[in-house]
Amino acid sequence: MCCDNFRTCILPAFKIKSCFPVIYFLPLLLFLLFRGFFVLFLSVELDIDGSSYDKKIGICIHTENRQPFGINKQLGGHPVSWSQTVHHANPLHSLPPDLRGNRKMVQTTSRSSAAEGDEETAVPSPSSSTETSPLLTPNNIDQRTPTHRSSLKRRIRTLPVATTITTTLAALLSVFFFSILIYLVVTKHPAHNKNNNNNNNGHQNLSDHLITAKNGAVASDVEVCSTIGVDILKLKNGTAVDAAIATALCIGVVNMYASGIGGGGFMVIRHQNGSSKTVNFREMAPGAAWKDMYNSDPMLAQRGGLAVGIPGEIDGYWKAWKMYSRVQWEDLFEPSIRLCEEGVRVTRYLARRIDVEKGWLRSADKREWGFLFRKGTDEFLKEGEVMYRPALGKTLRVIAEKGLDGFYKGGVAKSLVKFVREKGGILTLEDLEAYESDVEETAKAWAFGREILTCKAPCSGPVLIEGLNIAEGLDMSNDRSGLVTHRIIETMKWLSAGRTELGDPFDSDVSNVARVAEIQSKQFAAMVRRNISDIRTYGWKHYNPSYEFKEDHGTSHMSALDSDGMAVALTTTVNVYFGARICDPETGIVLNNQMDDFSIPGTDNYFQLQPSIYNFVKPYKRPLSSMAPTITVYNGYPSLIIGGSGGSRIVTGIFLSFIKIYQWGYSLLDTIHTPRVHHQLMPEVAFVEKGLKEDIIQGLEARGHKIERLGLIGSVIQAIHKLPDGEIHAVSDFWRKGGRAAGY
Repeated sequence: MCCDNFRTCILPAFKIKSCFPVIYFLPLLLFLLFRGFFVLFLSVELDIDGSSYDKKIGICIHTENRQPFGINKQLGGHPVSWSQTVHHANPLHSLPPDLRGNRKMVQTTSRSSAAEGDEETAVPSPSSSTETSPLLTPNNIDQRTPTHRSSLKRRIRTLPVATTITTTLAALLSVFFFSILIYLVVTKHPAHNKNNNNNNNGHQNLSDHLITAKNGAVASDVEVCSTIGVDILKLKNGTAVDAAIATALCIGVVNMYASGIGGGGFMVIRHQNGSSKTVNFREMAPGAAWKDMYNSDPMLAQRGGLAVGIPGEIDGYWKAWKMYSRVQWEDLFEPSIRLCEEGVRVTRYLARRIDVEKGWLRSADKREWGFLFRKGTDEFLKEGEVMYRPALGKTLRVIAEKGLDGFYKGGVAKSLVKFVREKGGILTLEDLEAYESDVEETAKAWAFGREILTCKAPCSGPVLIEGLNIAEGLDMSNDRSGLVTHRIIETMKWLSAGRTELGDPFDSDVSNVARVAEIQSKQFAAMVRRNISDIRTYGWKHYNPSYEFKEDHGTSHMSALDSDGMAVALTTTVNVYFGARICDPETGIVLNNQMDDFSIPGTDNYFQLQPSIYNFVKPYKRPLSSMAPTITVYNGYPSLIIGGSGGSRIVTGIFLSFIKIYQWGYSLLDTIHTPRVHHQLMPEVAFVEKGLKEDIIQGLEARGHKIERLGLIGSVIQAIHKLPDGEIHAVSDFWRKGGRAAGY
């Protein structure tokens, strides 16, 4: 069985959950052992009157006339010189440990005895005189004069005190240096230094953000939502699918700027029986959409009613619930309904996002966005203040009671269509009724000795597989190496080039299925590795992108694992922050601007790359996505459930997490909180987070990389890691989005 690292394999084997008890306990134990050792072997029992000699440990004492009792200044002022009767010729074994390094001071004298047949090794007492005092042995101890015996006896009485002081100091010194060694080994940290991370938010105890569990866990970017998910597992005996749905509904209430039921996404499910499915509930273009609809004004794809795609989130949850649930549909909605009605506190990151977007929010219709303001004022809610969303609460209750039809038919559907069309959109009731999420097989691959399960195009799972295949054949083992970081960035550039060839396979007119399969192959990865140089990087043309790189943003991810072994990786989005910037006041639903993820013909980018023909608008087509929820399977069980948010930085963030865990041996906590790098081919810049070691950055610059240093790159990772001993680790990206996992 493979051991990922010291924290996640060695410590759990001894039921130790943290390195700190080891660091503090071992020095104390070592001190006692060292001191006991020295006291035992350095104690001398000499009774002059009884002519006794400690035969048990065979210690003899050296004395001399000028310096009674053999004070040996050349050996560092030790009160005695030691010799021991041994049955080998190595004199170092007869010296205490702190003197063994003085090899030049050791003189070996061998004597043969026909009667006894043994060897004796002695260390003469150094003296300016060539004459030394005889060796004190059981045979000659009584030959001393009474005066000499009395003087020697008085000095011998001081030996226990001197021995105790000397050995205690030696033991403490040894333990001090050994403690430092233990600390360095146990807390070995990469060049991506946690202590230099720029976003601790005042929380210095990193272990607070590691959730350990035995049965199940949920990791999301909102703490209260992770807790709701775990309550579904624990109190309702729900599955991981149940927990993921309840968590996602909650995030749509709290962090509506990133996701909600007005959006869509992907869900990767791995059943405990070994089967796996992807639920593709990505938004679709309305039936009246056409390829050139944004040519005259690309901004229409970003804001307003024409930017809205057909929402798919509720349909996706419904299909997953029908296949894998153990909980009543309405029970999944009840916690979020209570938050809407009773209020939920504004998170730090919602408050920050409101502050960033306050310009357009202040001039927006208060009927739509009034829930973000203090009641009766023009002041925005601040972190920790209570937010109410009664309109959304009513909508969620309708969906809870009526199921799928509660959203795609009836009053909610009519209100959405009316509102979107008033904002210039083309959404119809027929579009809502026609929407179908796809349940399909997952994209599968093998990398780092594990099975990889992720979503197919139009999500970015295929290029994640491409990157993992490339990395598997490169030496990525040294986390402190500028060369390894260079190889990581080169791989990111190649997978970003591959992403320009993705599109919705539904569009048979420009289907690219064969090419997408090719870039996921081991043969393609081998070809790429031959084109990676260890001494330099290249311009974007070297990586052969087919079309322009389409940027996107936003998103929320959650990972869930239940006690039966079902795993779910779920990523959902309304695309950019606050979607199309319109919120239906009747339903409380924030609408997506997913149409902006399509490519617009005739709008070459800065690099003169044409927009992708695979990603042009077509009725009921799904746009390209950066989402890549992923599950790894090891020894037949889910091992890592991971995904992220942050648009184009999602795939590179997940890819780098794989390298940290499976190549560098990082714990999940270190994987998520340590600094990241990102490159998406265009622009030709390597982005690095604060905290990356300067020598690594210099190594990248020496190879031709243009570096841009950022406080945070923007990728936000939520993950669950099940260890070989069965313990579950769950970590949310507190450092970048304030999340916190939960488990039981």
